[in-house]
Amino acid sequence: MLDVSQGPTTDRRRSRRASTQRKFLPEVQALRALAVALVIVYHLEPRLVPGGFIGVDVFFVISGFLISGHMLREVRETGRLSLARFWANRARRILPAGLLVIGLTSAVSTWVIASSEWLNLQRQALASIFYVQNWLLARDSVDYLAADNAPTPFQHFWSLAVEEQFYLLWPLVVVVMAALAVRTARAGRRPRVGRWVFAGFGVLVAASFVWSVLEVQAQDPSAYFVTTTRLWELGAGGMLAVVLRHTERFALARAFLALAGLGTIAAGAFLMSSETPFPGVAALVPVLGTVAVIAAGRTHGAGSLTWLVDRSWVQWLGNVSYSAYLWHFPVIVFFVAWADRDPRPFESVGLLALALVAAQASYTLVEQPLRTARWARRGNTRVLVAAAVAMAVTSVVALVPGYRAAQEEQEWVERADVVTIAEGSGFGAEAVHDGIFPAYVTDERVLVPNVADLGKELAPMFSNGCTSGEADGVTKGCTFGDTTGEHTIALVGDSHMRMLGTPLVSIAEKNGWRVRTYLHNSCPFALEPRTLPGGPACVEANQATLEDLLADPPDVVVTTFYSGSEFRPSGSGRPPGVEGLRQVWDELEDAGSRVIVIADAPRPRGDVTECVADHQADPARCDVSRAEALDQPGARTLRQAVEESGRVELVDLTDYYCDSERCPAVVGNVLVYRDGNHVTDTYARSLQPYLAEAIGIGG
Repeated sequence: MLDVSQGPTTDRRRSRRASTQRKFLPEVQALRALAVALVIVYHLEPRLVPGGFIGVDVFFVISGFLISGHMLREVRETGRLSLARFWANRARRILPAGLLVIGLTSAVSTWVIASSEWLNLQRQALASIFYVQNWLLARDSVDYLAADNAPTPFQHFWSLAVEEQFYLLWPLVVVVMAALAVRTARAGRRPRVGRWVFAGFGVLVAASFVWSVLEVQAQDPSAYFVTTTRLWELGAGGMLAVVLRHTERFALARAFLALAGLGTIAAGAFLMSSETPFPGVAALVPVLGTVAVIAAGRTHGAGSLTWLVDRSWVQWLGNVSYSAYLWHFPVIVFFVAWADRDPRPFESVGLLALALVAAQASYTLVEQPLRTARWARRGNTRVLVAAAVAMAVTSVVALVPGYRAAQEEQEWVERADVVTIAEGSGFGAEAVHDGIFPAYVTDERVLVPNVADLGKELAPMFSNGCTSGEADGVTKGCTFGDTTGEHTIALVGDSHMRMLGTPLVSIAEKNGWRVRTYLHNSCPFALEPRTLPGGPACVEANQATLEDLLADPPDVVVTTFYSGSEFRPSGSGRPPGVEGLRQVWDELEDAGSRVIVIADAPRPRGDVTECVADHQADPARCDVSRAEALDQPGARTLRQAVEESGRVELVDLTDYYCDSERCPAVVGNVLVYRDGNHVTDTYARSLQPYLAEAIGIGG
């Protein structure tokens, strides 16, 4: 507890402060209603408000403003700030409804969500309980193997995690700055707490804003989630709370300010989109718009928004906004999982109604009763202990998805022994005969690999330091196979080269060849950059790899890349990427290497693993048409480069992925894809005989 009550004060000063403070702010409630409406509509029908995600930023400013205002009033009125009381109040306000949603969603989710997502459900539920969801999503956003994780019903807790982390830090800032105000105050003078707190807030806001801008400019995908890039938005609300003094004067100017603020938020909601670099500079739009509306205060007269602010339905939505935010995303995710598609407009209306009904029930039966319960106001320690117990209990419930996943894993292990991938086994690609693709070749429909354990299905031999990340400026080289072999084969390319690595290394070992690998995620082996943030770094790494290969030319170079790849226009008038591919291939051919280019696997539907998990008995429901699967920009670029080179060899295994019309998701008891574009290591191993024949170095 901090005491800053030193020095005299006057009744006049207290009276003046009281006159500039309002206990209830209907305009803030209206902003809450706007914020939650933007977020929910964006998640339901993003075409209507493509920038609706900025509703979260509106919430951030509101939270920073209100929380900072509460703390400053306590310091000014009592001379003290009780951290225990502050955190107990936050727990009483935030935890009951939040833990209810997490607990119920965890308990129900395994009956709705595909089993392939259960372990991810568990980790996100636990991260949400302890309010670190934003850091988990930030890690996943830069984790190549986790980037294709389907949204879970807990994903929206990332913004609540940011706020909770703010609530832990911000009162400590107030305590420190208030203590400095006391230490530096002249004898007999009241400490200038407001000035010191404003200065402390300002330093943190400036640092966070600069960091946010730099991270967004660097195109770091984690910048959207991490607290360090978002702190300034809450801090802006905190700075406003320090300086704002409500007044009835300047009615016309304040009405105009409120209109300008609302217009700014609306412009951001309609003009921004998921393609807008965010947060960074773009986040100034919702932040400054929200600050303007709050600063304008209660308006009246010409141009006033009070007629809208005071509508009962607006104030109601503001009241239930927290619960509405909590419930809307599980409702949407459950519907999408059940229907296997996004909602249609009339269904979106129904889902909105369902979320609002749940919000009202949660607000009435949980939020308000526990927030105002008499027992919870008799001691801060009691509340904090109860909060810890509730979090622990909810954590146990959150283990349900993991428990069910373990049960299914055990059942799968007991049945999967009959399926082994080996030459002549008849499983996987070896089940294909005369253009016929049987999903299962056993009486019992056993599927391998386990759909709940697909994280291990991307050539695991290369995971230990033998694959470079997207933004790396160099591609790591590794050696496999017979290191004393007379002949050398080099595997060069992105993760789609890696996914064929296991059978290719096996072929080399069987024939006494040495294998050199240069694998770099999201980095096709070309001297023109992809249209991705790491494109220039990729070209730099490829130049170094090419020099390494030319210094000691291998007998054979095998390469491929993701068929969805698009390259940046070079300005030469040539199709993007074609010249960059030809250049490396031709230089290697000139050096005496035989270059083999493998056509990428056909592209499945984006949710193929979730679909198969839901339809293991009839996986044909998850197939895609051959025409759709092969119609990819990178595939067209590759074929044109091969034709123009006229020297490299093209290996096309499409007929082991697709029949004349369809590309199945399951072939010969094997799940073909591990995500929306990578082949499972298991299916790749079943392709070994056909790869060996195609590259011509033995079987």
